[in-house]
Order: sequence, then structure tokens, then C-alpha cells
Amino acid sequence: MIEQHINEADLRNKILSLFEYRLFPQLMLKSTESGEHISQFTEDLVQLQAAIYYLDAHLEAHWQTDEAILSWHWRNIIKHLNIFGIDNKASATYLNHIKKYEKHELDLRKGKTPLRLDMEYFYFYKSCDVKLLRRLIYEKYKLSPEYGQLSDWRYYDLVTEVNDDVEDLYEDLDFINGNRFLISILHHGKQKTKVIFDQFLQIIEDKSIEKYQNTQGKMKEEIYVQTRHQISETRNLLDLRLESVTLESLHRSELSKYMISKYIAFNIIK
Repeated sequence: MIEQHINEADLRNKILSLFEYRLFPQLMLKSTESGEHISQFTEDLVQLQAAIYYLDAHLEAHWQTDEAILSWHWRNIIKHLNIFGIDNKASATYLNHIKKYEKHELDLRKGKTPLRLDMEYFYFYKSCDVKLLRRLIYEKYKLSPEYGQLSDWRYYDLVTEVNDDVEDLYEDLDFINGNRFLISILHHGKQKTKVIFDQFLQIIEDKSIEKYQNTQGKMKEEIYVQTRHQISETRNLLDLRLESVTLESLHRSELSKYMISKYIAFNIIK
């Protein structure tokens, strides 16, 4: 059931990099558990994240998805979630954000692009896997309220998801992926896309400042500093990608090919 383009060693490295990027190790070090215990807990998180990536890999590799395969992936995700003491009945409340984001990906097959959705709403659900794993960390090590609330990470998650879309632009050309940055360039052209994303990054920055001023907890300063850093990094990356992307590369994207076949009109790079 695992897609052929998945390399297990590369996937593991990708997951461990994701954990570092999303500051999971720093959170787990706040616990009083032994290093051995934290290592095992981290491995359980890796296996859960891998199961989620396997689901995503099926979606990105197939325009016509297989319901039986999708069901297998969901059972696999739930099996790995059970390891954290969450039974099948309770799993629905833990996985509802992932289910919502799966719907956004499946909606592409119906000619519904992410552009119809509010950007903050879209990127909130795009960080569904990160939110799930961080929730498990907070619950396992009882980090709230001493280290703040899960909602304190909202703007850090938003900007890092935007960064992922921009960073992954070329990688996503070969797959069917709801990369809003890619789709925006196809639909709006480069100039308008720059305006749209610059404005959204400014909104994130303004709201992160307000959140910082009204937040308590020992992670407050680090979350704020890292959010501001990621906003700066994403602005720079945005400009680099918009400067380098070519008409030819967009024409060859898998997503463009399938969506044009669905009679969705795109205005290719202006």
C-alpha cells in the first residue's frame, strides 16, 4: 500500500527534519522523563507521522484515488495512534483536522482549488499533522499551562506551512498536490501572487505580535522569535521562487495537466 516513489530512508530523514523545524525536541526536553523514554516516544511519533505521509503519498500520486487504499491508510494511522493510548472511538477527535485536509486535496479532483478558501483557514488545516503530534507531546508531558497552550503555536504553524509551499514548489511539480503557491501562480500570475502572499505574511506578523502580547507560558518568547524569523525567511524565499520559476516548469506540472483537463482556466505567468 506504500507508493513506489517513497524512499523509507529519505522519508525518515524528512520526518526528523520536520520535528526539528517544528521545535518538537525542545518541547520534549521540558519533561522530566529519561532520555530513553523520550527516544521511544519520539520513535512512536515518527511512525505515526510516516503513516500520515503514506496517506498523502497516495493522494499526490493518483488523480483517481482508490477508496480501498485510502481506507487502509486511515486504519494504519489509527493503529499508530492507538499506541499513544487513544482508542478507535476517541481517534476521530484527534484526526478530524487531517480528515478535513484530505477533503481539500480530494476537492481538487472536483475542480475546487484552495484559492476558494480563506488563506488562514486553508493553512490552519494544512498543518494538521503537526498539530496532532504537538498535541500528543503536550498531553504526554503535561506541558500546559506551564509552557503555554497549543493555540500559542498558531502563527508559527501558519508561516511554516506557507514556507513549505514556497520551498516545495519545484518538488510539487511532479505530483498532484494542493500547493496553494503553485496554484496561485497558475491562476493569478506571479505579480498578483506576490502581493497576495506578502499581504498574508504581514497579517501573520501582525497577529503574532498581538498573540505574544496576550500570551503566558515559558515557551512564549521562543515561539515569538521563531515566528518572526520564519516570516523573514519566507519573504526572502518567496522572492527567490517567483524570480526563478519558469513558464515551462509550470506547464509540465502534474497538477496543471490534470486541472486543465477539467476545464479550469489558468492565466499562466504574467
